[in-house]
Amino acid sequence: MNDKTFKAGYILALGAALFYALQVVVNKFNLSAGLSARDLLVITYTGGTLVLMVVFLLQRKKSGAGLFPEKRFWMPLVFQGVIGAALTSFFFFLAMEKMTAGICSMLLYLCPIYVCIFFMATGIRKISFTNKLAVGLAFAGAVLVLNLVGGGSLKWSAAGIFLGLLSGLCYAFYSIHADLKLKEIPAMQMLFYMYVVAVITFWILNPGFLLHPPHIPAGLMPMVAFAIVLQVLPLALINLSIRMIGSNKTTVIATLELPLTILLAFLILGEKMNLLQIIGIGLVLAAVVIIQVKKDE
Repeated sequence: MNDKTFKAGYILALGAALFYALQVVVNKFNLSAGLSARDLLVITYTGGTLVLMVVFLLQRKKSGAGLFPEKRFWMPLVFQGVIGAALTSFFFFLAMEKMTAGICSMLLYLCPIYVCIFFMATGIRKISFTNKLAVGLAFAGAVLVLNLVGGGSLKWSAAGIFLGLLSGLCYAFYSIHADLKLKEIPAMQMLFYMYVVAVITFWILNPGFLLHPPHIPAGLMPMVAFAIVLQVLPLALINLSIRMIGSNKTTVIATLELPLTILLAFLILGEKMNLLQIIGIGLVLAAVVIIQVKKDE
């Protein structure tokens, strides 16, 4: 690998983190503008799936993937699409209807902690003492972000927090299930069919979409279109980065998504956090980085 390719891999990983953060902020903006979570999910996932279909068909022969996955992968792909993709986004969007983008992102970012706890509980993989400490660090950070210390009162609805936690748990399922059940399937094939299952799930959850389509003001259309682009752009960048610098370096760089989301939410949405909450975000981020680094040693 030459130096130029190596640098490009880092730039792509940073770009993926930025666009993932922007995806959260843009979707929060669209929800705040009056679009419902169910309608926005149908729109963004349908558009994103159509784009992925084109990419998958163009790359299929080059990657050596068949048009359809092997039958042994069909049910795992259904679980991955329904729980890992659809329910992760569904609970996350519902949480964003009730709370800020920054708080929701922090709750989603607890995903690696849940993965670590799963392997600790099941014994499937050995978890280091450092990672066990990281779990405690992350939950301490979450307590600070949710304003549960220092006499503070809970500013967000219990339902919103619960939905955010569910989103993180479903995303943890996504990681664990892909690792244990879908390692042998070509990445683009898995991604496309996972999206197909997810978009079918969203249409089932919103059967009246065609009968009563949402009214989208002309001024909001560019942001909705941007949300569709952001549904697939970060995925493309993260996959290109992995090819260039490997999954370990890419994953660590991608942790910048959380602070970038906080920053963009402040600049675009006017969301604010106090000092304790910022410290809590730092603890969560440090815990995630520790787990990702130790995982690849």
